[in-house]
Amino acid sequence: MNVLIENAKNVVFDVGCVLLNFEPEKYIPLILQGELAQRLQPGMVFETAKWDGLDGGTVSEEEVARYAAGLYGDESVWPQVLQVVQRFHEFMTPLPTVEMIPRLHAMGKRVYVLSNYGVEPFARTEKRFSGIFSQMDGMVVSGREKICKPDERIYRLLLSRYNLVPQECVFIDDRPVNIEAARKIGMQGIVFTGMSSLE
Repeated sequence: MNVLIENAKNVVFDVGCVLLNFEPEKYIPLILQGELAQRLQPGMVFETAKWDGLDGGTVSEEEVARYAAGLYGDESVWPQVLQVVQRFHEFMTPLPTVEMIPRLHAMGKRVYVLSNYGVEPFARTEKRFSGIFSQMDGMVVSGREKICKPDERIYRLLLSRYNLVPQECVFIDDRPVNIEAARKIGMQGIVFTGMSSLE
């Protein structure tokens, strides 16, 4: 196990691509049909300012779908695109990192979630993977707080809400910018690139 994890009292996980697999390029063709299934790119949905707004709790799922349909070039398909926005949790699968949670608890560590995630999408994801999220000692989700990583306020919120000392925390996230923000306020950080990055 990584020495940063061994030395930490608190281990903080991101969700997408860290605890749960997220591969929209594989599941979009399973939800949509015809030309839309072939031509709608994940970036049109999940890599836009509208999606960031959903994560931040200020934009609705319908707004995301309408905007993506516009990028696609046919605004009339937004109801189909909405299915992509509302159903991606159905196609997520746990990554091997989730097997670490009971081991970390057995070592006396506390385990938390800090994730950029819209309110409604996270509610669905939390329900489907309740066995994972019920093991957490606490969670901070951007849509609920209306603050997104890498804004340092969301890290400080996690620390204050659960009375954590930053130097006693290690944060695991797949985006380097989010890890850098955590380090700036005194947390340890690991850029997740697969289980080998945690060894």
